Amino acid sequence: MIPQLVWITDATGFHTYFNQRWIDFTGYTLADSVGPEMWNNLLHPDDRARANKVWGHSLATGADYEIEYRFRAADGSYRWFLGQARPWRNAAGVLTTWFGTCTDIHDQKIAAEQLKEREAEFTTLADNVAQLSWMARPDGNIYWYNKGWYDYTGTTLAEMTGWGWDKVHHPDYIDSVVTFVRNAWAAGKPWELTFPLRGHDGEYRWFLTRAVPVHDEQDQLVRWLGTNTDVTEMRRLQDQLQSSYADLEAKVVFRNLELEHQVQALQKQVAAK
Repeated sequence: MIPQLVWITDATGFHTYFNQRWIDFTGYTLADSVGPEMWNNLLHPDDRARANKVWGHSLATGADYEIEYRFRAADGSYRWFLGQARPWRNAAGVLTTWFGTCTDIHDQKIAAEQLKEREAEFTTLADNVAQLSWMARPDGNIYWYNKGWYDYTGTTLAEMTGWGWDKVHHPDYIDSVVTFVRNAWAAGKPWELTFPLRGHDGEYRWFLTRAVPVHDEQDQLVRWLGTNTDVTEMRRLQDQLQSSYADLEAKVVFRNLELEHQVQALQKQVAAK
């Protein structure tokens, strides 16, 4: 009645027993199941060589057996199982029997593979966006950066974990940035700030940093998602525009003064006549 497929072999690996659940799942009778070759026939072709290697090692050494593989069901479909076995020795210490089980882990395996696929997709997306990206815990300790961050800063995760990011900040701005960020973490609301970050070449570029809080179903803050967008060229253009505007404004002022002087001169000429 236990949920696993149960089997027993002798010391050589020859199967001598299977429980009813094995028969129900595989569709094999006891007569069909007993013997050395049946096992391979039920294993997925891609898992046979690996399974034989692991099982052969256990038979040769007496080490506990554990492996994940796919078994064919009676309907021809395959499901993932966790195969485990332990040896039994007699009073003289001689290995005489193996007791094994196959536990159905198909649903967990598929879920894990789907999660792994989503993580790979996320990593691909995060590593190919234009921004430097990062994630932090609720208290603001950063635990993940995308590839763009490492490419730009030339740092490692070990250097940047937690508050390590202050190492790449400009010394003229770091105090104000830290003060602002600490208050922002505590407030738990979206925030943004612009400051310079040092690249791997030692040069500083300006970045617009934005962070948004992520909440769970109970509205508890679970992490922060942040991006750093390079705005250096934009700031240069703004500075150029501001400079041009200031020059234009100065020219207008000087021109107005010049016109005012000309008007005053004309007024004096008219008064003299």
